[in-house]
Amino acid sequence: MSNKKSKNKLNTLRKDATLKTRLINEGIYDNINWDKLKIEEELSKKSVVVKEQLPVIRSNESLLPVWDLKRYAFLLEEKMPHTVNPKLWEQGKMNLNAGLFKVTDKIYQVRGLDLANLSLVKGETGWIVIDCLTSKETAEAAINLANEYFEDIPISTVIFTHSHVDHYGGILGVLSSNTERDIKVYAPKGFTNAVIEENVNAGVAMSRRGIYMYGEVLPRDKKGQIDCGIGKYVSTGTTTFINNVHEISPIANQEYVEKEIDGVVMQFLLTEDTEAPSEMDIYIPSEKSLCIAENCSATLHNIYTLRGAEVRDPIAWAKDIQKAIDLWGDSLTSIFEVHTWPRFGNKYCIEYMEKQRDLYQYINDQTLRLINKGYTLEDVGRMVKLPESLCDEWYNSSFYGTVNHNSKAVYQKYMGWYNGNPVDLNKLPTEQSAKKYIEYMGGEDEVLERAKRSYEDGEYQWVAEVTKQLIYANPENKNAKLLCADALEQLAYIAESGPWRNVYLTGAQELRHGVIQVKRSVITEDVLNAIPLENVLYLFSIRIDGRKAGDFDYKINFIIPDKEEVASAEVKRGIFRYLDNKLAEDAAVTVTMSKDILYEIATTNIRPDSSKIIVEGDICKWQLFLWVQDIINLDFNIMTPVSNN
Repeated sequence: MSNKKSKNKLNTLRKDATLKTRLINEGIYDNINWDKLKIEEELSKKSVVVKEQLPVIRSNESLLPVWDLKRYAFLLEEKMPHTVNPKLWEQGKMNLNAGLFKVTDKIYQVRGLDLANLSLVKGETGWIVIDCLTSKETAEAAINLANEYFEDIPISTVIFTHSHVDHYGGILGVLSSNTERDIKVYAPKGFTNAVIEENVNAGVAMSRRGIYMYGEVLPRDKKGQIDCGIGKYVSTGTTTFINNVHEISPIANQEYVEKEIDGVVMQFLLTEDTEAPSEMDIYIPSEKSLCIAENCSATLHNIYTLRGAEVRDPIAWAKDIQKAIDLWGDSLTSIFEVHTWPRFGNKYCIEYMEKQRDLYQYINDQTLRLINKGYTLEDVGRMVKLPESLCDEWYNSSFYGTVNHNSKAVYQKYMGWYNGNPVDLNKLPTEQSAKKYIEYMGGEDEVLERAKRSYEDGEYQWVAEVTKQLIYANPENKNAKLLCADALEQLAYIAESGPWRNVYLTGAQELRHGVIQVKRSVITEDVLNAIPLENVLYLFSIRIDGRKAGDFDYKINFIIPDKEEVASAEVKRGIFRYLDNKLAEDAAVTVTMSKDILYEIATTNIRPDSSKIIVEGDICKWQLFLWVQDIINLDFNIMTPVSNN
């Protein structure tokens, strides 16, 4: 089927906003504080030096652009539709402001060329780059944009504010034009370990769920992906990494770490376990400007992110914002962030930081209040509401995180998954219970008819829940899938949060059309090259089928000549365990292979060409090891049972 026909078919299945959805969005529109919005609009455009009109960035390795804002032209051309929450529509328009922006005389930002920002500080010999975007290609474009305006200024230093891929993934793009210079790269304490633990070990699941969260395969139009709240979407270029990162650690009895970097004094406040496990703020005294990393943004952020990650600590988050106020509040005159736009003026900056601080403290404390009254995870998400003194600011809106799922995250942090009711301690598997629910409710036809009536009454969340039972009881029930998709679509249309809209719409799209395969991973060759062999081998540990390998008991040596590393490991009691960076004399088998072959075995389902591996010792032991490696499914089911893959 041609792309045009596929698009037409998709458009015929997508629905308009129902009357109830229209009324909800009209009510939201009527309650917008237009004065607060005007402040944000002015800040999002302030001090533009070079304006990029809907930039498109291409890669030599892909037919499709890795970044394309032209797909969002409809936001500027169309009247606000009923199929988008009006506040998200306005936030989406502001996130189209792209180009080079001035923060102070020595600080600039490139915005709108990726989900995040790339910031530039003028040093004595070149640019000090703060954060590098997601992809090599977008980072190169950002540096080129700056060079076109300032002429060619070399890169002297790179600083990562934290351990999320949209801030380090473009590092080789930043360094590509400065290969002859010895460029130091700084990051907060624990950076490399945090990158590996979050983005590599759980990289397959996180990438799959990230497709939902960021709406990667959705159309860009008034019924599709609009925004992610903190930016448009995640660029789809090449994710890179390096291993020569100098980590900044706290110094005893000092509130911050001060360094002179390329002639610029910088003061680093380590903010561990806030928005990321490894994160830091950067104050530049000469400019009276604070880079507050991702601890403040023009939105409520995520205590828990829908793509999946460890729950963040809202109390640490609030305390570290207060530390920044205590340290630099008397002197700072501007704040710039790694997403969205800067703030200016001492009084306004402090008020902004205080209100962002209080968001996380409030959600934490109010959730605990409800926990101690006996309310459970599902209860607190709907019960915690912000007071007017916090929610009256545009920048505290739920464009990215929401009070609902952040409150649930606080419950999870303190109480875990168990709600205390013994009925829920060991529930039946979802597919098994779904079949019984449908049987008890009168069968598939009866349930579907009732669900249709509920849809007509505007009970979209209930319809989605009921039809999920139908789908899990019978994944072939096409009518249940289509009705569930319709319900999710209406929920998307009223969602203020970009990620909520994206997950609803992606779920609806997969129910209607099936899973669209996306050949993309954060576990790239550049990333694997930059991490130690021990961490590469751990990818085998989390793939091994423990039951199959339960009786194994032997050691394996690995020799990877072009990585210039060796290792010994053992398979025992169903566990593959790294032992040492030395070869074991009593290993049952020793394998020698190139790093490319190792990466292929560790990250794909392709079994290697045996002629490319030198096996010494018991070859059967090596073959058994390969046999117990489980299959990787990059496109596992989310809307239908995983067992139905």
